[in-house]
Amino acid sequence: MKLSLRLLVFASTFLFGLYFIYRQLPPYGLYNTLTQSEYRASLDLDDRNSKKYVWFKQLQGAGFNNQVQEILLYHHLARLTNRVYVFQPLIWQRAPRHSPLPLSAFLSGVTNGTVAEAMFSEVCPPSETRHLTLDRENDALWDHAVTVLNGSDRCISIDNHFINWSFLASSAIRTIWSSFKEYLSSTFKWSAQILDIAERARPTEPYMALHLRRGDFEGHCDGLALSQTGFTTWGTLPELKDTVFPPKLNVNNYTSVMEHCYPSLRRILDAIDSQARVNPHVNTLHVLHDGSWDHPSVYLQFYKLEAAVKDPRRILKAGWKGGPMKTVTHSGTLPLRSGESDWGVAVDVELARKANIFIGNGYSSLSTQIVALRLAKEGARTKDITLL
Repeated sequence: MKLSLRLLVFASTFLFGLYFIYRQLPPYGLYNTLTQSEYRASLDLDDRNSKKYVWFKQLQGAGFNNQVQEILLYHHLARLTNRVYVFQPLIWQRAPRHSPLPLSAFLSGVTNGTVAEAMFSEVCPPSETRHLTLDRENDALWDHAVTVLNGSDRCISIDNHFINWSFLASSAIRTIWSSFKEYLSSTFKWSAQILDIAERARPTEPYMALHLRRGDFEGHCDGLALSQTGFTTWGTLPELKDTVFPPKLNVNNYTSVMEHCYPSLRRILDAIDSQARVNPHVNTLHVLHDGSWDHPSVYLQFYKLEAAVKDPRRILKAGWKGGPMKTVTHSGTLPLRSGESDWGVAVDVELARKANIFIGNGYSSLSTQIVALRLAKEGARTKDITLL
């Protein structure tokens, strides 16, 4: 009897493991089809020989959003200078076994009317391609890039990674916000796959989105505090000054930086309380988080958070007028079907972009990219954003 029970447990565990692996398998067939479609679309691009092209050295093998924010800036720069952007496959650290991935599986706005890297040597033979490096101080870098790309060379290859962390963390990023905001409003678009999942996942009632950035972030925040670094990218926009949850950030104070970069659960709840008091109609919370098998403690913090926002006594004490949250969802409860796991992060971003309220981390590139996408929407309100 004991042997039978052990065999049953083993068989159940084995079958569950197979099912989990099956659900995690990427959609190889779709990816192959999209790659072929990218190539055909590049072949069909009208008047290829009369257009000007640019290829950029880009970040690869990093986090999803780190690559996306850079791709969007490069695509924007190409459009500003009337050049066809040469897009590259997405090589993502989350998917090392099945990278590279077709970019059109994620960013249809970027891959529309542009050229796949596999076609670059055909439209721009090596003998006709000018190789350049862009090297200026951060404040002059973007304008210098625009000047260079406005030149007469039909094919340009930028061989250094010039939109790097130094530029993104500098005040120079704010000077391009006006044109980038217009770019996001007119050009940004997720793939059909991401939009389909986001529609399935979108709460039916008014909701608040929260980015709970944990995982390996504590050590990163320690380094930022020691180097006296402030918010990143679009989190530094002047119009967001009043969205920062008090106390005010003091980059010269280690404790202040850590408070904002790696906020305590108490501080996160205070920020939720603040928005809930003025938005009593918002009764659903979606939490974007980085919990995983190697960061299991993130789930524990999420469950503590969920219990707190559903606790009637705590809610009453905190001054909520609309009652506790009726529904709390999170990254792990997205309605992903078999083969859709690669799109989870993007779906989270889209849900946060459309949320009534967004609470994010000013030190996170994911949060600040969400902020940029929200501000680019018609009727956007900064009071619907809180940066921790």
